[in-house]
Amino acid sequence: MKKITLILLTVFLLVSTSFADRNTSTITGYTSNTLIKRGDWKIYRIIYVATANGGSFTVYDSLTAGAGSNSNVKTEGSEATSLNGKPMDFIAKPLEGSTGLYLVVNNANVVVEYE
Repeated sequence: MKKITLILLTVFLLVSTSFADRNTSTITGYTSNTLIKRGDWKIYRIIYVATANGGSFTVYDSLTAGAGSNSNVKTEGSEATSLNGKPMDFIAKPLEGSTGLYLVVNNANVVVEYE
């Protein structure tokens, strides 16, 4: 009886860890203003490159560009010179929002890793 109990317990532990719920992130590139996600979200990384002088991006916790204001800006970036850019890493402390993930892009390519 002990062997059967031990075997069942071992199988249960292996199966439960094999199918554990894991958060998986999505990585997508953008070149224009976009509502990326409605509701709760987290951003882990942003990489951007300006495609023209003065290229920029802004991340809002809102559903539309019009609803975006200084109070719900989560991050922003810009480059004065075309083809310059940089990565932004938030893995240690992800950017979080609850309304919606709205991205405003001006003359830039932006890659966002989010969930």
